[in-house]
Amino acid sequence: MEQKAGALARGVSIDGLTLLINAEDKSSIQKELDRLTKFSFLSKKRRFEEKRYQFENELVAPLQANCPKELYRNNPFEVIGMGKHNYKPLFDKHLKTESTMWVQVKNTVESRSDTKTCGEDLIDQWDWKKRIGEQLRMIEPDSTHPLVSAFLTLLPREKLIETLHFTALAACSQGQNLIGAAQFQFNVIEPILREFGNVFTKKIGLQEEEECTVLENRKINGSFQVWKKVFDRYIDYFVDSEISRKYTHREWWKEACQSLQLSPDYQFEMGNLDAETRTEVCNVIVNIIFNSCVFPCQMKDGRTAWQRAFSYRSISVKEESKLVTDSRLSLSRMVSINPKLMSIFNENPFQGIVFSTANLPMTVPPRPWIDGGKGGPLYTSNQDIIRNMAEFSSFRLNREMRNRIKSPTQARPVFDALNHLGSTPWIINESMLDVLKNVFGQSGTVSSQPLLEKLGIPMRENTFEVPDFVKEFGLGVKKEDVDTGKFRDYAKRKAEAIKTRNESNSLWCWMLYRVVLADHFRGQTLFFPHNMDFRGRVYPLSPYLSHMGDDVNRCILKFAKSQPLGNEGFDWLKLHCVNLTGTMKRSSVADRLLEADRLIPTIIDSATNPLDGEKWWMNSDEPWQTLAACMEIERALRYGSDVAHFPSQLPIHQDGSCNGLQHYAALGRDNEGGIQVNLTQSELPNDVYSDVAERVEQKRLVDENSEGEDRDAARKLREFLPMTVPRKVIKQTVMTTVYGVTMYGAVLQIKRQLKALDIPGDDASIFARYLARKTFASLNDAFTSSMALKDWFRLIAKGASDLVRTVEWVTPLGLPVVQPYCKLVERSSKLVLVPVPMKQVDAFPPNFVHSLDSTHMMLTSLNCAHRGITFAAVHDCFWTHANSVDQMNEICRQQFVSLHSQPIVEQCSDWFKNTYLTPTVKQILPTEECEKFENIFTVKVRPGELDIEKVKDSVYFFS
Repeated sequence: MEQKAGALARGVSIDGLTLLINAEDKSSIQKELDRLTKFSFLSKKRRFEEKRYQFENELVAPLQANCPKELYRNNPFEVIGMGKHNYKPLFDKHLKTESTMWVQVKNTVESRSDTKTCGEDLIDQWDWKKRIGEQLRMIEPDSTHPLVSAFLTLLPREKLIETLHFTALAACSQGQNLIGAAQFQFNVIEPILREFGNVFTKKIGLQEEEECTVLENRKINGSFQVWKKVFDRYIDYFVDSEISRKYTHREWWKEACQSLQLSPDYQFEMGNLDAETRTEVCNVIVNIIFNSCVFPCQMKDGRTAWQRAFSYRSISVKEESKLVTDSRLSLSRMVSINPKLMSIFNENPFQGIVFSTANLPMTVPPRPWIDGGKGGPLYTSNQDIIRNMAEFSSFRLNREMRNRIKSPTQARPVFDALNHLGSTPWIINESMLDVLKNVFGQSGTVSSQPLLEKLGIPMRENTFEVPDFVKEFGLGVKKEDVDTGKFRDYAKRKAEAIKTRNESNSLWCWMLYRVVLADHFRGQTLFFPHNMDFRGRVYPLSPYLSHMGDDVNRCILKFAKSQPLGNEGFDWLKLHCVNLTGTMKRSSVADRLLEADRLIPTIIDSATNPLDGEKWWMNSDEPWQTLAACMEIERALRYGSDVAHFPSQLPIHQDGSCNGLQHYAALGRDNEGGIQVNLTQSELPNDVYSDVAERVEQKRLVDENSEGEDRDAARKLREFLPMTVPRKVIKQTVMTTVYGVTMYGAVLQIKRQLKALDIPGDDASIFARYLARKTFASLNDAFTSSMALKDWFRLIAKGASDLVRTVEWVTPLGLPVVQPYCKLVERSSKLVLVPVPMKQVDAFPPNFVHSLDSTHMMLTSLNCAHRGITFAAVHDCFWTHANSVDQMNEICRQQFVSLHSQPIVEQCSDWFKNTYLTPTVKQILPTEECEKFENIFTVKVRPGELDIEKVKDSVYFFS
């Protein structure tokens, strides 16, 4: 017995139990353990070796073993000059950031004279804090919602007042006159719940008071000390190449936690509120803000009246679609900021803009996602790995995904890929930011509008002129005295002008956020944690500043890690610059390099005199990224003959060639289609849009000379469109084929293009129907098996819907996908979710293909990390350093071949049969019904003759 007790005691460590016991108890327990360990000697603990991934998944089989030392380039997550001693104070600061809801960032864009009062001072003058306190005192705890009563009773009053005041300040400082009601309510309730959680943890003894100079002598959560110890071990991954070679982020996190006797998925967190309770509580709290936040306003009669800053409004919103070019109006509930108040703030800008800490990039590596999609990226609170969307509020995406995971190893490659993407270090491209700030500063000047439109910079709202009644009709004229037709025309023009101004203001504010945040993070290493949508497509969590977005977003970021250009890197840098211009899409790589060499003097001029020189960069398809490439080339040229040693940080892009159709062509093994989307080797890049346009033109010529039903339409179209069918007329329809565009949607798309060519509306409708049919026929000619597969995908989705089931599948990397298109209906006095058949059917083909393109990206990410290659991605656009483009391209092609060498279509067929025709279902359904569904779920599409191995030799597959 003594021997056994001693052995058990030696296996116990209490070093990691700081969270659960105080110092006195810890000392007592340790003494007892020391006494017990004298009874025996315990042999070294054996470690259980766990497999990294599922052995049966061939796609990740090469990743089971570590990369040999001689093939591993270096740690892609290590930044020169960033050691453990640098990360430790940053982590202390980060924990403080996580414990707060808001952070105020200095507004470095909007200048104000020292004599002018800033927005913050005005709010102080209007006593919003005091008024909030008065409103809170007016609430009777016994007569309000129980949770509101708990807030009033348990939370320090000053803390509650400060929280609500900051919420109002955040809304005003961000400059947008309309805020989604759901977002505003989240911003109101979330910081209160956090403070409530802090009070609770203190009550049960999980929060301790601690003096800490780094955290400005604030009371902090005792669990912070645990995370500091875990992070102290985990950060070794980012400074030690041997660790990054031997472990994934997930594995090393587990090691770090287990060394402290802590579960890798440990998190103490308050439960969330259900939607109904959240709404009820928000209604009470929001009313306090609405009643308290008032400002003085000069009325027409000269008197001063206090008006509300916030109010609810229902706004008509145009819902855009990728499938059709028309749109529909829907009403959205918004929180409106009083226009008169917005005018005051325009004259008196805020010194700082308040952002939610959840919407910012991280300055330390994120906590990794682990088994089941738990964990990361924050250290003190959980976040969902699958992003929740407002339209699916009744469908619990994360729970449904986790319920379908059968083993701890399932979907690990997905979580590891997200960790790799989120751990790639970035920094601000400061030279680009300086130019951007200069140009953005001109957005309030009307004369700068042509330049700014060219560069994608929105104009300030004060540059828009809105029709004025008095200017239009004269002083003293009343509405009833104005001609009805003239007034309608005036009202229409005014409404359109206000709409245009508001849209531009919204875009301007988003640009402001990016510029201000980039300025705020100058000189700091940044990390962009990623999560994904229900299909597995990945996105950075930071909405304002990240590499995913438009031209401006991408130009102000570069890799924090530098790599020497090497022998081929300078050529890739020049190619990247030319590719961004969009002028040589049909040219060979050799011709593009020749053009880049010819343009060197122009490139240098753009880099050194971006706003005063020839301004060549401004004529590019992607002007801002082109300028960033020009600057990198100019800096590299300063190295002269040693250009190979230039430490480059600019990401080099390789884009898929109509990636959705690439996957369709690979699934169907369509040889002609594969050629058009560059799955095979060719001297010049092929363009599927031009090919389809040529096919449509050939069909038109045949129809013109035939006696068929389309002869008249073809001949009449020739009168209006004598040239060959332009590529742009059919481009959107071809592009959205992967999204499942219908004939109706295609007609609307083509009609819009024809109208742009000045073809009258009635005739445009006839021609659009004709061209839509010919476009689909042309696509079927090149992508015969692919289009047949798309039809089969719709058929099996309808089969699942007919069985009153949601459509679901598992991606090749093991991620369970469930389509959330459901509605609540009452059945037997209960509310239940039932699938919406039309949405389930229409969405399945594009969602299935998107899950494949995401799988391909993740496989590329996993294999790049395995080889020590820096990697980032924006869906089907892959990024790396100039000196590793060749290796990334090799990996990208190999992984596409490996993916499509799997029997994906057959596996899909088997999955539907096993999932929807279970033994129970077969017992219930009549035999003929079972046979019908069995037939539906059986794939009958004959594949083409494309040799998928040819992708490995295709230069323009990704280029």
